[in-house]
Amino acid sequence: MAGLFSGIRTRLRDAVRSAAFSVAGIVFGLAGLAFLTAALWILLANHESPLVAFTVIGVLYLVLGFCFLALGARQSDTHMRHNQAGTEGAEQPSREPLVQIAEGFAVGLQAGRSARGKN
Repeated sequence: MAGLFSGIRTRLRDAVRSAAFSVAGIVFGLAGLAFLTAALWILLANHESPLVAFTVIGVLYLVLGFCFLALGARQSDTHMRHNQAGTEGAEQPSREPLVQIAEGFAVGLQAGRSARGKN
């Protein structure tokens, strides 16, 4: 029993450490993005006008946002292969609960009949 809890404790510790480093990475990444945005703003405002600076930075963030949305919506290749492998060999079960109950009843009835016949 102690081994079970130590394994859970180790996985929990690793998950917390991973989450902490992820949060720290996000915070530092956002700080760097803020500094880069300010630098781009200063550069564009000095060479052009503040309106051009607003437009360029807004379009840049809009394109980045769409790219991240597209990456987030895309399924990974391993996930797609796993889904295809699971559907090729077996027939998909019906999603209707009453059909599943009737099928379970029929399987149980058949098992009972075959068990009675063996005695």
